[in-house]
Amino acid sequence: MLCSCLDNVSEEEVRQAEYGELYATMSCWRHQPDEESLLLFWCNETLDTELIKGFVSLAVEEDTGGSLFLAICGHNVELNTGHDLHDNLIAALTMEQWNCHNAYERKLGNEFDWMWDDKLRNLQLIWRPEDATQKVLTVHLPPWNQDSTYVTGYVYYKSGYFD
Repeated sequence: MLCSCLDNVSEEEVRQAEYGELYATMSCWRHQPDEESLLLFWCNETLDTELIKGFVSLAVEEDTGGSLFLAICGHNVELNTGHDLHDNLIAALTMEQWNCHNAYERKLGNEFDWMWDDKLRNLQLIWRPEDATQKVLTVHLPPWNQDSTYVTGYVYYKSGYFD
């Protein structure tokens, strides 16, 4: 009986159960396999949500030493994560100019974490502010079309207290 119920569940319903409601979409690109690029993907969009506002770009790249990092870039970006240091840093970097913050640190459990799952094509941004609910933004990238470098990234959002 359980198997018959699972057959009726779409991939989108599974994503929403795991990552929250669909929050926004972003235009995303990937590097071409024949390019000598250290960029895995880049997404950008003008967002106007409770959590994030402004022209926002998110990218996962590999530096020349082979380490992955997250680039949060944009123009006039406002974060409302409850994590004052991160909210103020991004706002100050992007106020009236295009700028980026590169996050290398990958040890999970901090006030701000990010994870890239290449197999699932998911980027998760996790804010764990002190004395406030945690916030998780997940960008899901559908499979890449062999003939195109462009896809629509689907952004999901949930808040609460998670283990």
